[in-house]
Amino acid sequence: MNRLYFSLKKAGLIFTRDIDQKEEDFILLETRRNGSSEVDIATFEALFEDVKENPTYEALSGSHTFKLDGVQYTMTAEEMGYQKYFDQWKEQGLFNF
Repeated sequence: MNRLYFSLKKAGLIFTRDIDQKEEDFILLETRRNGSSEVDIATFEALFEDVKENPTYEALSGSHTFKLDGVQYTMTAEEMGYQKYFDQWKEQGLFNF
């Protein structure tokens, strides 16, 4: 995921926030008039663990199996709500690594 994170950081889409006196990294997904949507890196990595070695647009856009709170899920990026962000990142050239 390092190559993807480098591209996202270069585009200004990764930021650090202090949570409970600990710094956590987040990916900014979108900014709206009344706030923003973001995902912490740990959650993003849990959801897309299966493609961490090769986080291409095609790989991220597919189906993923992951565990949250001990429950296993299989969902596509579209079902998880991430596909629109991957499409935007592709349009912005952020997968050119």
